[in-house]
Amino acid sequence: MGTAQEFRPSIPRAWSDNETTSFELPLAQADRSPKYPSAREYYALPVRPVYRTYPVYVADREPEGYWKSLQQKEPEVLFDPAKLVTKQDWIRAGALVFDQPIVFNSPRARERAFEPHETPSIFTDFRELHVPITRDGIIPGTFYIVRQKGVVELGVGSCAECHARVMPDGTVVKGAQGNFPSAGLNAWLQISRGSGPAAVQALRKRKSSLTFAPWAPNQDAWDEITFGEIIRRLQAEPPGVLDREGTSLKHPVKVPSLIGVQDIHYLDATGLSRNRNIGDLMRYAIVNQGLISMARFGDYFPGKAPEGGNTRYSDEQLYALALYIYSLEPPANPNPFDDQAKRGQLIFNHQGCSGCHPAPLYTNNKLTPVRGFTVPDALRKRTLFSMFPRGPIPG
Repeated sequence: MGTAQEFRPSIPRAWSDNETTSFELPLAQADRSPKYPSAREYYALPVRPVYRTYPVYVADREPEGYWKSLQQKEPEVLFDPAKLVTKQDWIRAGALVFDQPIVFNSPRARERAFEPHETPSIFTDFRELHVPITRDGIIPGTFYIVRQKGVVELGVGSCAECHARVMPDGTVVKGAQGNFPSAGLNAWLQISRGSGPAAVQALRKRKSSLTFAPWAPNQDAWDEITFGEIIRRLQAEPPGVLDREGTSLKHPVKVPSLIGVQDIHYLDATGLSRNRNIGDLMRYAIVNQGLISMARFGDYFPGKAPEGGNTRYSDEQLYALALYIYSLEPPANPNPFDDQAKRGQLIFNHQGCSGCHPAPLYTNNKLTPVRGFTVPDALRKRTLFSMFPRGPIPG
């Protein structure tokens, strides 16, 4: 048997002043397009170590002695590019980055989570929230982490938190649209904090700093939205849908699947992020895992600490992460191509759906401008638009 071939990748510089001005398309209100920290400022940030993580179980499925065993663990930093020899080594290392939390809650967070009668808990009352769990009782995307011996923290904010789906049989599809009820949990926690003036003001501040879209008209008037209305909107969001920057509680976005993203030319529901090469995917990860909070949008600054604090990924970590995402495969299609599916195919073709959704990817990899938006000539020259002629989109 032969040995695996050595892999020596040429890793692109993820954050450069030239690339950061071109990998995202300008916003409709161009002067509000984000201005990110410079490459010098970005690379001055400390790199996030990738620690060994441990699964989080729901309370009645946690193995006996598990928590005490975690308290005896030594911190283990797992990502070391010097030890990555083959391409599969890099992909496995990327899986570690994919699962790595970037926000750490205090040890008390775990104790509060196991107090079912005092504080809402995804661990003890998970059935009420319908949190999907694996066959072994594990909550995917949430991890215990040991960064200091004797201190076990609850880690969140990993890529897997939004991009891992628990299937009906209890298996997990990494990279798929997640089905964790984030908004429902958020509503539950807000209710537990009460609806007094201080709690409501804190909630408004948190939501306004998260769902900022200063370029768009008719923004949420947070001082006027009642506590009950915020809770109602959160509870209306199904699993796999969340509010984030560039959205609002009235218009949250669905979490996309990352499977097959290598063949997609524009990322996000809006298509604002270009995906020309692996470097663009690395930059997309940088922005969405913290740097968006450090950008300026014209005269608007989010004014909140980025997830993960003032830290960054290394270029090697980002490259491994992108390789891992490229390697993701969809699950087997459980639906047979039977007579009913054949009839659907005929309708699909007869109605012209394949014009915008040609096989095998079922996308033409072009942008469709919204009604009323005039595509600037400079933007049209470097971006593929679908179907529509020069000028305003017809109403």
